[in-house]
Amino acid sequence: MKNTVFAGLFLLLAGSAQADPRDDALSAVLRCSGVSDKAQRLVCYDSAVVRVPGALHAPSPPPVAAAPVASVAAAPVPRRRSSGFLESIFGPGGPNRAPQTTVAQFGSESIANGGKQAYPVPMDADTIDEITARLVNYDVSAGFLVATLDNGQIWRQISGEPVGHLSRPAASYMVTVSRGSSGAYDMKLSHYGRTLAVRRIQ
Repeated sequence: MKNTVFAGLFLLLAGSAQADPRDDALSAVLRCSGVSDKAQRLVCYDSAVVRVPGALHAPSPPPVAAAPVASVAAAPVPRRRSSGFLESIFGPGGPNRAPQTTVAQFGSESIANGGKQAYPVPMDADTIDEITARLVNYDVSAGFLVATLDNGQIWRQISGEPVGHLSRPAASYMVTVSRGSSGAYDMKLSHYGRTLAVRRIQ
């Protein structure tokens, strides 16, 4: 039993070797007060008390400087992202497009270049990520869809399989345009199973 007590004390002392020696010695004495067996408690006190004189004269350890992680953790995570494809078109960091906060602004960065380039990747100041409207007219004469929405916007399909034709009248389709990737927005039409890569041209 005595060996067990000594082994326990050794583990406790070893585990607190990095602490302040005075706190360490006091903790060892306090631990002994919790031993219920009188003989074991006496052995514990005898082992702990020999450390007290040295601990009282030991200098306090210098305070440990906190690692400078708070400033890193507090930094906001930007929404703006980039990719190799977009950087090859616009240069590092992508284009400096205006924030999109209204339906009228959504996707408007491609109007000036006739739908040749777009930057759908979210940016910090954006407050709108998709729009929904009714289709009022469409043209598939060139294979790819050109869709006119009831809000006045016109979007053109820029890649993928040609639509060919739509089986319903234009007004029966609801359109959702959301942020996509690879320089295009995603268009989904009700009653139509595919997602189309589009850019806004008006």
